[in-house]
Amino acid sequence: MMRTPTKTGPLPTRRQMVAGTSALGLAVVSTALTATPAAADQAAEDYMAAILIDANAAFNAPTEAERFSGVEALVDEYVDFPKVSRFVLGQYARVITDEQKAAFQPLFRKYATQVYWNTLSEYAGQRLAVTGSIDRSARDIIVNSKIVGANPGDQFADLVVHWRIYRSKSGQMSVVDAGAAGIWLAIEQQSQFKSVIANNGGGTRGIDALIADLSRKVGG
Repeated sequence: MMRTPTKTGPLPTRRQMVAGTSALGLAVVSTALTATPAAADQAAEDYMAAILIDANAAFNAPTEAERFSGVEALVDEYVDFPKVSRFVLGQYARVITDEQKAAFQPLFRKYATQVYWNTLSEYAGQRLAVTGSIDRSARDIIVNSKIVGANPGDQFADLVVHWRIYRSKSGQMSVVDAGAAGIWLAIEQQSQFKSVIANNGGGTRGIDALIADLSRKVGG
């Protein structure tokens, strides 16, 4: 008897992310923020600061359609979707077929863009600025940012938005995750996706269920 695919759940807003903090997300944040860094990474900070110039323009566009278009363009340009799509599949990235990969990757790109939009739209009208960074390794950097001009007691006053930057062997940088309030988007997606796959037989059968679920969520 074929199982009904398990839902990945609704796309999270920032408030839902705060309420739904996962132990895994907290563990990663704790490791990133309490480890003593060898040094801050100025190159990664400069890279993220340049992105935030465009992001701030997108957040402050006059219409929602323009704001979404701006966030979509930023995600397309700076997020390393091939790398992130492998990460969110966890151990199942080793068994996905070429045919499944061709179906999964564009659906995941659309889904992830919607997740970024739902999360970042919470900051519409705000401006983010880089506040520092932590080198977890030479190729894995956390860059921190905060809302500029948030007043004490404001909902954004103590909020730190984290950006995980990957540096390739050639020195090229890309964004591979974003987090706030203890939640990292790609880690949350991995947890959801692995659950869908496991609850639907695992392996390629479970991946088919995940693809079907994502297709319903993003409208094919």
